[in-house]
Amino acid sequence: MDTRGTRRELVASVRLFVGAERRLLAGLLGGGAGYLIWLAGTGVAAEQLAAVLVGPVSVDPWTTEAAGFTAVLALLWVVGPSLLAVRLVVGAVTNLRGNVEQRYRFDRPLVLVAPPLAALAVVLGVALVRRTVDPAVLVALGVVNVVLLVRTVAYGYRVYSLSTPRLLQGLVLVAALAVTAGVASRTASLAGQEALLEAAARRYGVADLAFRRLRYAGVSVPVLPLASAAAPGAVALTYVWFQLLASLVVRVRRPDAPRSAVRAGQRYPQVVQPGTSDRLAMGTAGEDGTDGDADEASEPDEGGDGDEDRFSHTRVYTPPEEGFDDPAADDAVKSELCPVCGATYEADAGHTNCPNCNAVLETGSE
Repeated sequence: MDTRGTRRELVASVRLFVGAERRLLAGLLGGGAGYLIWLAGTGVAAEQLAAVLVGPVSVDPWTTEAAGFTAVLALLWVVGPSLLAVRLVVGAVTNLRGNVEQRYRFDRPLVLVAPPLAALAVVLGVALVRRTVDPAVLVALGVVNVVLLVRTVAYGYRVYSLSTPRLLQGLVLVAALAVTAGVASRTASLAGQEALLEAAARRYGVADLAFRRLRYAGVSVPVLPLASAAAPGAVALTYVWFQLLASLVVRVRRPDAPRSAVRAGQRYPQVVQPGTSDRLAMGTAGEDGTDGDADEASEPDEGGDGDEDRFSHTRVYTPPEEGFDDPAADDAVKSELCPVCGATYEADAGHTNCPNCNAVLETGSE
């Protein structure tokens, strides 16, 4: 196991927080503040509009107008912001072509989720030591779990197994719905809609979830805010767990994987390519500990000179004929061809990754 490479990528993953991800983290905090302003403003505006259209809305007894007003607030406070959150999160970790951003293209994708997991352990440790879960702890827990979810989305785009963008977007949507519902339930008073919220919770049988407190070992925690703060982390860890299981299945089955089935920036496993016995070494060691180099050379094309290199190192440089003294021969540059994207790169530059698509290149001895 290359522990040096793992440490290097782990350090790079931590540095993302103070580097390329500063704008993302600032956006998360700014988005939270903006959501509170949106909640207060839309609550007041919706109440005034309802008063103009149908008159005062009564919640005791429960009326059709109250049900309609509750549905409008649910769209404004929960559904709409959640859909926007999905768009912003996915846009933050992918580029214009829908592929994972270059900064997240680690050869060991698990290093993406390691730093937020460590921060999550610290927050939980503080809560256990203090034996209390106050609003500050809930906010810290929520922020760390949201960061963990964002990193998990990038992880899901980078890995090969169980890498389905629609699934990842659905997970973000579920987490966002839980977060917005929890925040709205605790801050409805900002819009003067606390009575409506309580009446709606009793009407639809969710009062225990919305207002009950969980008591354990002398610690009392409101259920819905705790669930909202934990939801992003729970969704992220569930996905990572099943993704690791799926990756084990891929390693056992070793299926064929055409290049067209892999997105740009998505990490290849060491799988058999259709129609050839060669394997692509894309950052994953073979089962026997070798670097995955092919033992047999591919068949030369008809009309070729028979001097065939390995699949991942196709030569595009031809030396000058003997007897011809070319003064520029010493300055000739030998190039090689990336088997994944087809880009050429200088052979003597010591590249371990393709400069264009970041694919890991075979560098074993000839």
